[in-house]
Amino acid sequence: MYFSPQKTDTIQFWVLNIASFLAQLTIAMVNLALVYHLRQVFSLGADGIGLAASISPATYLIFCILLAPYTIHFRPRHLVQLSLAGMAVAVFLFVTTKSLPVAYLALALYGGFMSLLWPQIEGWFSRGKEGASLNRVANAFNFSWSFGVGISSYIAGLLVEVSTVMPFYASVLLFACVFLIIFISSALVPGIRAVQSEHLENNANEKVDQSTPLRFYAWTGIMALYSGMSIILTIFPLYAQDELKISESETGLLLLIRGVATCLSFLALGRLEFWHFKKRYIFLVQILFALSCLLATGFTKPLSYAFFFLVFGFLFAFAYDQSMFHGASGSINRSQRMIIHEVLLTIGTIMGAVGGGYIYEKLSFSRLLFIVALAALVLVGIEMAVAAVWQRRKQ
Repeated sequence: MYFSPQKTDTIQFWVLNIASFLAQLTIAMVNLALVYHLRQVFSLGADGIGLAASISPATYLIFCILLAPYTIHFRPRHLVQLSLAGMAVAVFLFVTTKSLPVAYLALALYGGFMSLLWPQIEGWFSRGKEGASLNRVANAFNFSWSFGVGISSYIAGLLVEVSTVMPFYASVLLFACVFLIIFISSALVPGIRAVQSEHLENNANEKVDQSTPLRFYAWTGIMALYSGMSIILTIFPLYAQDELKISESETGLLLLIRGVATCLSFLALGRLEFWHFKKRYIFLVQILFALSCLLATGFTKPLSYAFFFLVFGFLFAFAYDQSMFHGASGSINRSQRMIIHEVLLTIGTIMGAVGGGYIYEKLSFSRLLFIVALAALVLVGIEMAVAAVWQRRKQ
């Protein structure tokens, strides 16, 4: 069967976005259900849950770094399929064990296999794209996975109310579905099947690296915002259960507000270019994130947190876009740049889960938000000082 290059590109666009939507929906469902399952089955406290929730991000981080020199030699679809199969097995192992050490092992395997997923998909869809076309495909991808995260919170909340194991069995089935989508589309469309490894692609096309230094500021921003995201997804459900006294489905609905805000923001940012290569917008997002956390320290009602999640959803989308766009723009090694992007957001995730769990357990949720805000302000202050020094040296 013959498909023109344009038709192949369109099919690949939809395949990767549908796969990203389903994969992230599944991953986010596992992450949220994990909090309740660890508390109910293993009787862990907030600090123990935060530590357990950081195992997958930690192994994700380690394997992203360790495998970076080798993954460029493989076709992206093969690595994505291996990742999906491995994560399904790890989730099944986690939900069927009553042993905490085995559960930790399953979480470690889960993160390790996930390291083969996102950097490969991100490098895959961004190949050969620059400027407006890069912005378009990046934001389509961002909308897809963020939409998955948004609705997963509510779905996971409903399933958890039935049983804490239900979201995990549903996740195994969804991982299998995504695997089949990649497998069948690769079998039917020669252009998708023919996508080479990044190593062969770069050898065949001599390119000059034109990366922007703004990626360093954007990478710092995504690390800060992801620490906030980790706290919202890992620690807030515990706070909502302990202090706000609301159900799992109501918590999922609050988190859905953040997801919807993020999705709509990605759609808007995909059509706007005013922020491209402008460091002032990178700094502004980080400052507004810190101020919104400061404001939220005084919140005690679910409705107030709905407003906070709405604002955070927009800021998170902006920071994520800035990191992905400025990291990929001008680069000839897209998958390795996406690995850096993923590594830094994972560091933020781990800091939020571990540090957030400890601070919440010892102090309170409002104190936790205050510390996050203070750290974000210090971080952006350092960035602005570095930018000012760099600007003077160029003059």
